[in-house]
Amino acid sequence: NSPTAVMWRNGRLRALFRVRPRVPRLPGTQLGSRAFQRRSTLEFPTSQRRCFSEVKPKAKRPLRPKEELLRDATHHDVPVRRRAVKDLGKYREDPEAIEAIAKALGDEDVAVQLAAQGAMSKVAELGDERTVKVTLERVSSTCEWTRIAALSTLADITGKFGHATRGSDLDVQVDAAVKGRLEDSDWGVRRAAIDTMASRAQTNCEETLEAAKKLLEDQMGTVRESAIKAIASLVPKGSREAIDWVSPRLDDWHESVRRAAVVAVAKIAEKGDQHSIELEKTACDDRSWIVRKAATDSLAITATLNDLPSLRKLGRMLEDFDPLPRMAAIYGMAELCGVGHRKAIQLAEARLEHRDPGTRQACVQLLEKIATQDMEDIVKKVEERMEDEDEHVRDSAFYALEAIKANPPGRRTWKSDLPDLGDLDRIGLDSSDDEDDKGDQL
Repeated sequence: NSPTAVMWRNGRLRALFRVRPRVPRLPGTQLGSRAFQRRSTLEFPTSQRRCFSEVKPKAKRPLRPKEELLRDATHHDVPVRRRAVKDLGKYREDPEAIEAIAKALGDEDVAVQLAAQGAMSKVAELGDERTVKVTLERVSSTCEWTRIAALSTLADITGKFGHATRGSDLDVQVDAAVKGRLEDSDWGVRRAAIDTMASRAQTNCEETLEAAKKLLEDQMGTVRESAIKAIASLVPKGSREAIDWVSPRLDDWHESVRRAAVVAVAKIAEKGDQHSIELEKTACDDRSWIVRKAATDSLAITATLNDLPSLRKLGRMLEDFDPLPRMAAIYGMAELCGVGHRKAIQLAEARLEHRDPGTRQACVQLLEKIATQDMEDIVKKVEERMEDEDEHVRDSAFYALEAIKANPPGRRTWKSDLPDLGDLDRIGLDSSDDEDDKGDQL
């Protein structure tokens, strides 16, 4: 499944594009408007408001007996095994629980393996010899899925560089085992190995960087992607050498590698670095929307406030035929330029009558964030979009007009309230465990 499909099923991406229903334009009575909320508060006290239901918080689920969990950890049903392994992580310092969790790292189902990985990080302190030892034993398993699970778990249960447990005999064995898997026959193991090695390494560690540079030429795209991320996480800010290592991957045939490369360039580059900005501008024209979206985000991060060529490029991204690069341009320009930035406002204003309704909507949404109430010409043009032929543009214009009229004059920064979508691969993948944990806290 693609990252987009995972996000869509999870509901987070749908929320970003949910269209708010248009409501009658009666002054002071628009549903959802601040005036309506104030009137509702005054006219209908809390005690008189209609309550649709009274949901009582669930009682905290009691921890099941260890013997029952140990039995269910080998149950034939995957959800039963997953839940049992997860709960075994709550039996802190228990040898039987640790052994059962380690065995689950080799389970035939990846959901149980992920539960075991999480449980192993909770059952004992960071760097505990018992958990590290039993996990290390599984790095040499004949099953590639077990090796992957063991390597990923070692990244979670061993200390970062400088931790008190680093440098011990057992820790040296962990280092050797992880390095030995960089040339594993399975690409998933190689990826897990470089991820684990980078998470344990010292900043600017030459050995890890050399290993990552070698994997930039790996035959599998996901391994090259992890190598790029490892380099970006370890090199110092502004390293031109590191950007030169990564930039050739902007022409990679794999779109996730190109995306990782442009994100890495933005992470490494200093603000205003023209070489990096040119790389990001080029990536904005990529054939994949995933790369264009990442490149737009990166350009907004690296560019400076008065870099007009970069602002014009971001303005052109408002014309992208895919909604996510357009959204990245909206929020990137708003955060980069802030409220009241005349050039950004002009770039949006010039596209209010664009032939594509998606572009017109994007420009209206950008003006909603950066235009102010004293800009009468902008207010008038947004009002004209209330009669647009496209219903989505009309809806956006309605709410933009309300926001602009409430936005006082002056220059100031604008901060996005959107969740970070930078790492698309992680969104939605941990939902089941998160929901379980929330239920336990009620």
